[in-house]
Amino acid sequence: MKTKDVVVTGIMVALVFVLTFALKVPVPFTRGYVHLGDSIIFIAAILFGWKVGALAGGLGAALADLVGGYAYWIIPTLIIKSVMGAMVGLVSDSYRGKYSPKKEIVTFISSIGIWIVFTLGISLFLGNLIENLATSSLTGSLMNELGYESIEELRNFLINSRNLINITLIIIPIVLILVSILFRKKEFKLFNIGNLMGSLVAGLWMVIGYFLSGRIILGNWVIPIFEVPWNILQFSIGIVVAFLVLLGLKNTKVFENSYEK
Repeated sequence: MKTKDVVVTGIMVALVFVLTFALKVPVPFTRGYVHLGDSIIFIAAILFGWKVGALAGGLGAALADLVGGYAYWIIPTLIIKSVMGAMVGLVSDSYRGKYSPKKEIVTFISSIGIWIVFTLGISLFLGNLIENLATSSLTGSLMNELGYESIEELRNFLINSRNLINITLIIIPIVLILVSILFRKKEFKLFNIGNLMGSLVAGLWMVIGYFLSGRIILGNWVIPIFEVPWNILQFSIGIVVAFLVLLGLKNTKVFENSYEK
């Protein structure tokens, strides 16, 4: 790497660390937290490519876990955030240069397809758990973890959680598509559906990654599900913040040089 690349990468790592460590909100039940660090991962990957995105995301977020008292999340975070940054950068790189409607349509359909499969999987899993709550081996541990004294209280909580997750999973892609339509005239290079869908899939990867990691760390499949809407909210806000910042940078040399590669 050139000296300039090393400096830029170091700055991005530091920014991810600061926005992850300094601005975090603990999430009940999951022993995790939400933050604004994802916005810098998106910015780093889109402006400087997949390598910088991967290094900034993985190292910055892992350092925040280490310093912030979440050392048991370091390895999962390093892997999940590195892949997340790489995915955004690779999709963004593929849209530089000549516009391809076919490529954008393929990216859009693939992204929506992956999102629908994930949505249905989560919904069916929770639906099956709710239906068989009286006989499930998870019921006792869930009641202890969540502090409920009756199965009916737990059932109502799970139903409400399922509804919230379903609503969130439906709204997010719709909002991103509307954002793409509304803003693509202002800056087509940035607000094409491919870039936004690439960010959506990268965010979904993060949600799935932490869901599976939570299964290993917490010891069951249910508690990590409650982190799903929070992680979706986190990367969605990250996308909004990132694209607003990038929109503000559209007339700068940093942005122009990025899209001249």
